[in-house]
Amino acid sequence: MSLSLVVLLGGCSTINSNQPFSEREAEVDIPANWQAADEYVNAELPNQLLALIEQESVVQLVEKTLAANYDLRRTAIRLEEARLLQYQADINDRPTVNAKFEGQRSKQGQTTSQQTLSLDMNWELDVWGRLADASDASMANTQASELDYQYARNSLAARVIQAWLDISYRAKIIEVEKQWIANLVSTEEIIKEQVVDDTKELADLDAARAATARVRATQEARIHSQSRALRNLNVLRGQTGTDLDGVPADLPQISALPIQLSGDLIGSRPDLIAAYQRIVAADKNTAVAYKELLPKFNLTASISRSGTSMNQLLENSSVWNLIGGITAPLFDRGRLKSNAEIAELKAESSYLAYQNSLLTAITEVENAMDNEASLLRQQEYLQQAYDFSQSSMRNYQVRYQDGVSGILSLLAAKQVAFQAHIQLLETEKARLSNRITLGLALGMGV
Repeated sequence: MSLSLVVLLGGCSTINSNQPFSEREAEVDIPANWQAADEYVNAELPNQLLALIEQESVVQLVEKTLAANYDLRRTAIRLEEARLLQYQADINDRPTVNAKFEGQRSKQGQTTSQQTLSLDMNWELDVWGRLADASDASMANTQASELDYQYARNSLAARVIQAWLDISYRAKIIEVEKQWIANLVSTEEIIKEQVVDDTKELADLDAARAATARVRATQEARIHSQSRALRNLNVLRGQTGTDLDGVPADLPQISALPIQLSGDLIGSRPDLIAAYQRIVAADKNTAVAYKELLPKFNLTASISRSGTSMNQLLENSSVWNLIGGITAPLFDRGRLKSNAEIAELKAESSYLAYQNSLLTAITEVENAMDNEASLLRQQEYLQQAYDFSQSSMRNYQVRYQDGVSGILSLLAAKQVAFQAHIQLLETEKARLSNRITLGLALGMGV
């Protein structure tokens, strides 16, 4: 009894008394609100990523991809594994009962038979709450897995939307390049007629043909990139090839987010909540590790019947026993204590990982909001550049036909005009894609 008391007191003295990391304040400050430099289009924040899209066909594309994506299905399997592990942890505090039947036949001079039917029970009394802590840790891990699955769905939806934006705008740019090539070919025909009439030199025709060849080469590279983008999108859909059914012919429209956003919105991000749940799980695992140093209280019971035949087995009276015991580590305490300290270090690591995730999330929101304002200004300037370049191209067309300017000036004006159009489309695409990035950073999902 004295030895048991010494062990009990020694175990209690080793219990971790530090504040759990899940109860500590975050080291990273979350802004009360974010203020963008320029106003956005709308003033209400949608709750979901799909609510930002105005085309139903794109929404259907996202939904079909979520159902078919292999990585997401594997994530769902890991979630089911976590739920089964939680179930196992939840029933660890229940008594285990096993039924056993043994039949024995031996011969020592004469043949004898012996049959035994028994029912055995073993139950660990969770005096210190160790099993309850293990169950709580498993529950926190399951919740983290559920949030990981949700964030994987959100991220996949964002990737599909952004991939479709990329494909749609590249297709539009390819159409612009086709118009550019057609314009250059038309210029070649005009120059060819004027060369025949000796009003233009053959060098002008060569320069025009060289310009057309360069644009054709650029277009070929863009068409190749388009095929590769279609294949990559189909991989997300669990398919191969470059076919994409049910896509809209018009460019997708993505609603803007409001000018002012509450800093509390970031708390809805599934990856941040999952990171916090891992802190909770690590804290509970630390408590479990320290409570391994405490004595364990076990209750075992057994009831059995024996006989030389089945009839005698059923007729004989039962024999039972009930045993209560206490087990405590003596020579293994050093290893158990080091395990507890390792568990505490893992909890601290989870706490720091959460702080880093929080810092990254805040930075993602701020970068996306800055991008929205910057891309808006770029788009306005590029629209002006496009309008002026179109006017310049028309003027140089007239000047060349009148013989006032050379072919190189005309080709340069056309290049500036069409490139300004392409750059404007690329900036529009980047702005819409950034809105999806901002929505994902704020925790919007599907």
